[in-house]
Amino acid sequence: MDGTLNSTHSINLGRSGRPLPDNLLAEILSYLPAKTFFRLLSVCKTFRQLSSDSHFLLSQSYHNNVISGFFPHSRDFSGPFCLVDPYAGVPRSSLEFLFRKGNIVGSAGGLVFVLHKKDASLRVYNPVRGTRCQLPSPPGKYCKWGGIAVRFLNDGDGVTKSYRLVYVSRYPLRSKLHRCQVYDSSARVWTMDKELDFGRLELHLEHPVICDDVVFWASSDSFSNEIDQCVVAYDVRKERTQIIPLPKEAAVARSDTIGIGMWEGKSLCLMHYETCTWVIGLWLLRKTNDGPPGWVRAHEVSLGQLGFRQPRNVSCVLLREVAMTTSLVFTVESEVYSYDIKDGELLKDGELKKLGSLGYSSPLLIPYSNTLRPCGEEEELFVDKRREVE
Repeated sequence: MDGTLNSTHSINLGRSGRPLPDNLLAEILSYLPAKTFFRLLSVCKTFRQLSSDSHFLLSQSYHNNVISGFFPHSRDFSGPFCLVDPYAGVPRSSLEFLFRKGNIVGSAGGLVFVLHKKDASLRVYNPVRGTRCQLPSPPGKYCKWGGIAVRFLNDGDGVTKSYRLVYVSRYPLRSKLHRCQVYDSSARVWTMDKELDFGRLELHLEHPVICDDVVFWASSDSFSNEIDQCVVAYDVRKERTQIIPLPKEAAVARSDTIGIGMWEGKSLCLMHYETCTWVIGLWLLRKTNDGPPGWVRAHEVSLGQLGFRQPRNVSCVLLREVAMTTSLVFTVESEVYSYDIKDGELLKDGELKKLGSLGYSSPLLIPYSNTLRPCGEEEELFVDKRREVE
């Protein structure tokens, strides 16, 4: 079934007793997280039809394109799913399947990209629908450790069906080169396979930020004490690299942690955890009248003022935005916390929320959105989507 439903269903609208048109019902249901929608499949035939209607699936993915949880991930271990939205979720059977099959190298729009251990193939999964699709093999093999950035493209009818995938991976330790491979989902072809020289920087490839055709990564460390940490920007269309220095006032030490995100969907935000002060500083990259963009310090969050009583290891800092509220998500040892920033201002009485405990220290977090987005035209079931939805 492909298109908008045009019949009616016997759900009454208010006191009028009139049936609710299916197209209006579909619009309402498209705002539900995928987990909640699947719990309604047994209600009636119309709901089951919607679960295979491509326009509805894409509409739902558009309305639910917010972070609902995180895949904890390291090079040697993948742990339990960390849930943020209690109305979202991923079935345990899907999580076990993904972690058993390979390494999660990225997630976007409800799709999870997994590099398989057995044959080094790259596959895209929708874990809540239980579907998957294998991507065509690129001109050369994938490097084992890397990260994926995805930009969804508007197909002209208000939905984002196709996407451009950028997979950047590391060459062996101490090499200056990274490998950049670009995939076009609409044409189902790899359009780029080239080497990029980022110097001797080690990048947070697991946490890219995408703005139009530009992908940003924060450096996590360098192989030389003489190289300062920075933000790397790569324009995929122009094939041009730019190094953005960090603010001098930040004074980033080797033991500190930095991360980047989009602030209110329009400004690049630098998050800097300073180990010696237990403070996470937030810097925004702003345009200037007579020069290149510059960093402006916007906020700071003190872990000491939030109740932490001793120096802590913070290995990951991220941003999560829902409506007018931005949440600062960070790890402390093996635990994940969030703190809310509303309307661009820190909440004086903001609530510190513990999102979960991961069981191992210094984890990386890969964001996930609970959507029904199709994996591709040739997707197949990998688990029964009628299974339990937790």
